[in-house]
Amino acid sequence: MARELFAAADDANTPISMNEVARRAGVGVATLYRHFGTREELAEAVYLSKVEEVTERAAQRTRHGDARTALAAWSEDFASFMLAKRGMMDTLRSSWMSEDITASPIAQRIADIVAGFLRRADVDRSLRPGLDAFDVSLAVLALLTTASTDDSGPRVHRLIALFIDGLAPPTQGTERDEAGS
Repeated sequence: MARELFAAADDANTPISMNEVARRAGVGVATLYRHFGTREELAEAVYLSKVEEVTERAAQRTRHGDARTALAAWSEDFASFMLAKRGMMDTLRSSWMSEDITASPIAQRIADIVAGFLRRADVDRSLRPGLDAFDVSLAVLALLTTASTDDSGPRVHRLIALFIDGLAPPTQGTERDEAGS
């Protein structure tokens, strides 16, 4: 129920209140608050299920590809989803900015997803070594903030592609000479 309400609110670009969620779910607002202390916690739970769907779709499409291809597909799908759900992006951004991002369950799940791509890259060597899952996650999230509210995301998708390309391991002959840089 909450998922549908948040989706409708996102589509209409209007916020949904905890009172409205409780009323539509047929429970008391106190019951809702016992399970979710804040609207942001409820939003994270709702959108976490959507992130799982995005992740599963990308995993199915890139099952036989390398880690960089899989990370690129997931990042593109995640960006498209987030850009379509601007209300979610605003809600989650306020949650992440008000606390340590590592304390956010959805931020932690996103970092776990990215960590899976990084582990895969340890085997296939399609991403540069030594990447931090939270750093990569934060970079993708930061790129999402470059889209204005009337932009469907072409710039974001170009920036994500550029970012993912930058995560490729250096190739022979293109590494900078440490003494000369």
